[in-house]
Order: sequence, then structure tokens, then C-alpha cells
Amino acid sequence: MERSNFQIDPRTKLLLTLTINIVTVSAPQSGWFQYILPILWFIPVILLFIYQKYKAASYYLILLLSVSIFQFTLAPYLHGFIFYLSLGIISISLRLLPGIMMGYFLLSTTSISELIAAMETLHFPKGLIIALSVMFRFFPTLSYEYLYIQQAMAFRGLTGPSVLFRPIKAMEYRLIPLMVSASKIGDELTMTSLTRGLSAPVMRTNVCQLHFYAQDFLLIFISILIWLVFFWEVLL
Repeated sequence: MERSNFQIDPRTKLLLTLTINIVTVSAPQSGWFQYILPILWFIPVILLFIYQKYKAASYYLILLLSVSIFQFTLAPYLHGFIFYLSLGIISISLRLLPGIMMGYFLLSTTSISELIAAMETLHFPKGLIIALSVMFRFFPTLSYEYLYIQQAMAFRGLTGPSVLFRPIKAMEYRLIPLMVSASKIGDELTMTSLTRGLSAPVMRTNVCQLHFYAQDFLLIFISILIWLVFFWEVLL
């Protein structure tokens, strides 16, 4: 995992991920939120660039700018089915993508040990810690299995245009091994977590030392302000 000189505590990452996911989905694009939402959209871009995730940050930034420009230039002049289709694309892009990218940032820049240490410090329930630790290990492991399945399909000649002529075989050779691998990976990761003592009733020690830095206090302060505005304008 690549390290940046600019470090953010995992607890701050969890708070930012929760804030961006809930606020971008629930808040209206009016009042204070017409200024707050664009800030939340671009926070994942800034953090991904700082942590040298240039490829993901560039793709997200291009998509975000394209959707924003489309929303204010062409979308108001569309009608009928095309208008509602474009409205759905804009909503999905601006409401869901920032939270997804923030989740990607959390997963790609935080080790499992750091994440577990952060959740234990925040006194998360043991069951939730075990479930999240298994889940965060599950998807990267499954992605490797998927690459191996693709290589096996290439040996059978099921790549590129040939997949179109044998769709049933392609689906069978792809889905069945993937489902079997997913089941085995889930069981193995659960046993691994239990073997490491995550379910123990006592407080575990951890080699990860968590520290709040100046940037953590700034991001926490911004998150608290956003939550105060959210409660004032949406829930009250």
C-alpha cells in the first residue's frame, strides 16, 4: 500500500465517509447546500490526489466535471424520455459517486489493522468489527480470484468476441467458479478473524498507533459544521 507524507487518521476517514455518503444522498440542492454539496463532491478528488491515487482521481474528476457541465448547459433544454434519463444519470453521479469514491479512498489507503484499531478505539460492537474486517478483506481477495478466472477462460478461448458466440458457456465458466470462490473466501476470512481473537471479550493490543494530526482536526471541524447545517435545514 502506497504511503503519503500527508496522513489522515482512520477515524477521520470513517467520519468523512459517513458524512459524504449521508449528506450527498439526503441533502437538497438548495439553501446552504448549493455551496456545501460541491465541496463534498470534490473532497474525494483532493484526497485521492494527495494519496497519489492519480488514475482513480482523474477518472472521477473528469466524470464529475462532465456531469456538472451537462447539468447546467444541455439538460435544461431536453424533453420527454431523454430528460428523465439524463436526470437519473445526473442524480446517480452527483448523489452516489462521491460516497462510492470516498469508500474507495478509505479502503485503498487504510490497512485492515488500522481500520480494526480505529473501530476498537471508537468502541464499535465486536460483531460489527468482525463483519467489517471480513468484508474489507473479502472484495480485494475476490478481485484476485476473478483475475485468475479470466485467465482460465482465456485458456479455453472465451475472450473477446468469442464470448458473444458462446454466452452460456462464458457465463457458466465465469459465475460458477466465482460463486464457489466467494463462499470459500468468506468462510476462510471469518475463521482467520476469529483465530486472531477479534471475538475475544478483552481489549486487544494493536501494533498500529493512531494519531490525530492538524489536518484531522480541520476535517473533523468541517464535518461537524456540515452536520450542524444538515440537522438545521433538513431534519429540523
